[in-house]
Amino acid sequence: MEFVCGGRALAAARRDRLALNEAAGVLSAHIWELPGQVRKLADEGKAARKQRSELLNELAELRAARLLEETPETNGFHVVVKMFPDRSLDFIKLLAQKLARAEGKRAVALLGAGEGSPALVFAQTAELPYDMGALMKEALVASGGRGGGTKDMAQGGVAKVEMIEAALERVRARVR
Repeated sequence: MEFVCGGRALAAARRDRLALNEAAGVLSAHIWELPGQVRKLADEGKAARKQRSELLNELAELRAARLLEETPETNGFHVVVKMFPDRSLDFIKLLAQKLARAEGKRAVALLGAGEGSPALVFAQTAELPYDMGALMKEALVASGGRGGGTKDMAQGGVAKVEMIEAALERVRARVR
């Protein structure tokens, strides 16, 4: 609750009116149309986020299929090792899940993301014998990062993007 009177009330009213006028100008609307315009923008933002999520999911699905096709199978499973300098942790996490759960395939995914905070994600098909959490901890000790996970999926952040390739190669050597 706020209470103002006199000169402070006038100053507050002027400030509020200026803010409303500026917002209305940005939206090319009158100030009495602002609540509807804000509601409309919020709805559009929600729809855009949902569409982005669906497209990201579809992209990850297609990318996983292509990576599995390009990666030869060794000892009954695929080992996909890839650095994505222009992708975020969210994308590589989704991609790792798609790789590990691809129908009719068994895979280990060792992925790096360079967009935003540099990150690693390791995942494997459930019946494979590796411990992704332990492999992540090993990779992060050498890279000065933090993270962890379970036997089948782990993630972590590293200090610098330049450290991701070396970390991926160290873990690749352990997964055969």
